[in-house]
Amino acid sequence: MNHDMLEGMGKGAELSRSSGEAKYFQIPVNLYQPDELIHRDLYLFYQGTYLLFRPKNLRWNQKDNKQLEEFGVKSLYIKCDGKEEANQFLECNLSRILQEGKIDSGQKAQIIYETSTAILEDIFSRPNSPERVKRSVEFVKNSVEYLKDKENFLELMKMASKDFCEYTHALQTSAYAISLGRAIGIKSFNELTALGVGSILHDVGKVKIDSRILDKGEALNDDERLEVQKHPQLGFELLRRQRSIPEEAELIILQHHERPNGKGYPYGISDDLHICSKIVALVDCYDSMTSNRRYRKKLSPVNALRLIHTELREEYEPRLVTEFIKVLGVKPS
Repeated sequence: MNHDMLEGMGKGAELSRSSGEAKYFQIPVNLYQPDELIHRDLYLFYQGTYLLFRPKNLRWNQKDNKQLEEFGVKSLYIKCDGKEEANQFLECNLSRILQEGKIDSGQKAQIIYETSTAILEDIFSRPNSPERVKRSVEFVKNSVEYLKDKENFLELMKMASKDFCEYTHALQTSAYAISLGRAIGIKSFNELTALGVGSILHDVGKVKIDSRILDKGEALNDDERLEVQKHPQLGFELLRRQRSIPEEAELIILQHHERPNGKGYPYGISDDLHICSKIVALVDCYDSMTSNRRYRKKLSPVNALRLIHTELREEYEPRLVTEFIKVLGVKPS
């Protein structure tokens, strides 16, 4: 391939494109290592056409990296039957994608979002599936490593959805929780993983709530509110027998709506709340406030933090609020 042919390939590429019946999905150009066997055909996109760059069952070589770098190619493509197959490819390769230093942080954040959405769609459709629960745990383990870098957290938050969706809310709550947990001194990988699992699955009990209540476009009445308040207990019962779920994660799911002043639910307890439950309670509230809902507009980060810091100050541990403000880099005036 000559320079004119390759010029501009992959620049500003979309995550997926269609060409007739086939669908092509973007993957990072730096995914493969020298001498690694390629299991899928790899394509380049140029002037509306997909060009076969390397066929499957050949080995990647250093010359491939140099050629793509020289010509400024930012993306390769794989051909899939649909998005589910593409997401499976990304999920299987997530650990190496996140660890590869040559893949830019924006592309990693996009892949995190794509992968988490696929995993959460699956687990919310069958939350009692051990295989799907295990996938969510493995995803969180990768996220804990990824979020060690503050730049990665900030990049992920740039992509944060401001229109409320259970899947993006789960991911964002988990990212906030892991980052806040690390900020207050939680260093254990296992504890951070439990925090991440509990936060990403904190609302899984809502699958047992009537969708007409959850999708209601206005404030709930008293009976509906009581029904929704069952979801922590329902989520706990759904997952308590899953071997891959850490006990601390189960506790987070059960306690994330309890409050230190005893005015939470489902039990109204105030003593012996796990610190990770308090973390998830705070970041869950913040993400909900800063997302558009059917019945209200989102608050700005500053206004949400001001409300938490003032009117809701008895519901959240002051130390956590202070540290969370630092994590976000936002100052409530």
